[in-house]
Amino acid sequence: MMKKCMIAMGAALLASTAMAQTQTVTTPEGGQLEVSQDLAYAPGELSLAQLQESTRNLFIQDSMNVFRRFEADLTEEMVNFYVNALGLRSLNPIQLSANSQMILTGVGTGQIKLAAGQNGDQSAYDLSGGPMGGTGIRFWTLTFPSAEAIAERFAEAGFTAPQFTTGSDGVQVAMVDDPGGFPVQIRIVPGAQEGSNDGVGVNIAVSDLETSRAYYREFVGLTELDPITDPVLGITKYPYNHAETTLYLYEVGEGLPANTGSAGIQYVVSDAAMVDAKAKHRRIGVQTPLNQMRGFELTTVWLYDPDHVTNYFAQVGPNSRTAQEARAREAANDLTALPPIPTDYQPAQTPWGEPDFRGGWPIDHLNGTPFERPVDQGERVFLTDEEFAAKTARIDAANARYEQEDSEDRIGMGHWAEMGDTNRRTSFLTVPSNGRLPAKTEQGQENADAMRSSWRNGQSFRSWTDFDSWDRCITRGLPTSMFPGMYNNGIRIFQSPGMVAMQHELIHEVRLIPTDGRSSVPRQIEHWMGESRGHWENGNTLVIETTNFRPGPSATSVVTSGSPPNNDSPVSTEAHLVERLTMTGPDSIVYEMIFTDPVNYTAPWGARTDWVRNDDYEQFEYACHEGNVQIRNYITADLAASERAAEGAQ
Repeated sequence: MMKKCMIAMGAALLASTAMAQTQTVTTPEGGQLEVSQDLAYAPGELSLAQLQESTRNLFIQDSMNVFRRFEADLTEEMVNFYVNALGLRSLNPIQLSANSQMILTGVGTGQIKLAAGQNGDQSAYDLSGGPMGGTGIRFWTLTFPSAEAIAERFAEAGFTAPQFTTGSDGVQVAMVDDPGGFPVQIRIVPGAQEGSNDGVGVNIAVSDLETSRAYYREFVGLTELDPITDPVLGITKYPYNHAETTLYLYEVGEGLPANTGSAGIQYVVSDAAMVDAKAKHRRIGVQTPLNQMRGFELTTVWLYDPDHVTNYFAQVGPNSRTAQEARAREAANDLTALPPIPTDYQPAQTPWGEPDFRGGWPIDHLNGTPFERPVDQGERVFLTDEEFAAKTARIDAANARYEQEDSEDRIGMGHWAEMGDTNRRTSFLTVPSNGRLPAKTEQGQENADAMRSSWRNGQSFRSWTDFDSWDRCITRGLPTSMFPGMYNNGIRIFQSPGMVAMQHELIHEVRLIPTDGRSSVPRQIEHWMGESRGHWENGNTLVIETTNFRPGPSATSVVTSGSPPNNDSPVSTEAHLVERLTMTGPDSIVYEMIFTDPVNYTAPWGARTDWVRNDDYEQFEYACHEGNVQIRNYITADLAASERAAEGAQ
């Protein structure tokens, strides 16, 4: 029989909660839970058969997520351990409060959530005694294909390499502690996925084995597997599985320290209220009653297993991060679809109350991605595996030129051009869906034919008017300044009350973007970079609208890979640029733009790129052509060439 536990309310609930319709509960990490009786099924609304069924048929994720609490001052070390040493996928964190965030790492379709923050009145960080020292979740089990790769990563991350032993089954196993003292068991299985993407094992020490087995078998509904012997601890473990995640129960007996609350389990379900009703029917212990998490599209109920291990059931809304990631996984094989942009991250605020985007956001890592998509790639926004391998080899070879030139004590293109990092995108352009610029209007083609530039093939040079604004070191213009060239790709964002400034390393110019609601200047006033106005949306997105363009600069630049070759993409006074910068994590921004110019183009065109914070990026002076001799040299050289040609003709 399953042990019957009376409902135990979470410590943060007031004694009057049962009488109140709504009550706010603060999680140990600072999340705000709005407990409400209105979320529950009414008495008699569900049948006895529904109430007696396990929760298994409500699962909508092929894994369980697990979380681990730790002291906030260990955040940097914990990230280094789980991401760099173990090699788990780093996902965008969730900011739960001003002083606390949830660091997310990916393991298969599930996550290990690292909760940086305090834990109320529970002794959450007392892990003394190791795996056998008390009840509760005492260690993870992660599986990797290579002990050598693990040792190398640990050394690079500054940790002592694990000491592996080989069991009777030939499997290498090691036990290590994370920086917060939580044990991690590492298993080496040839053929396993890197990053432990086969899943995670959750090892739970229990005081009464049969009671705990009944809970996970009959209430949760996990699949009971045959017992196994742990190769390191020598104990018998009882596995309970759901797809990629396996819970291992092992008995430590009565009288040991109770669960410390340092770790727990999250199940993603289709109906949290149904779980709540099933738990009430079976008199399962409750940590936090049915609730909605403030700021997130989550309905949750937090339950206790027989040893007070948190079992947290979460129902996700359609725009929640979990739902977006699920859709992204479903679209992973669809090379024509970009994943949705996460919208639930809330960045820190400036002292004056605006989202804080300040810092270095260089875009040199994007080099090597073409501006326009090659025609043969159709509407695919991502490369095939074969195309990606070829692109990786090409960019790696180009990036190797720097080291080669150093070894040969010379300077060449390796010191001049920055090739960036390999990614799977086929182009920056995503609108139209073929990733190519729309056709020009008849007027637009006439304007393009009239443009002059040193980049234009077959052009003569007789006057400064034969050069564009970039040749003359004035500006690259917009929107081309928002895309990488072969060098000087630094972008740094500064903010003051009601103003955002973007400093561009190339052409050393600064975009000033008022966010205080002021109106734009009269249409008769035109600027090379247009006149921008910004506003904030959702606490994480800067929206910029730019008008009042002065014709002259090309809207595209030949030094952005895959751009039209002649710097002849015209911009008219009717042009309108809309940009959206969405901060999706502390070190990531998704940049989107749509450019509309009915004078020159038959349809709008737009792009999407991913920015990565790098506050260590050093911007250099862009001297352009020192002494201002380039224009003169072009003209005199072209005149001399014409004279020689004329003499030869005689």
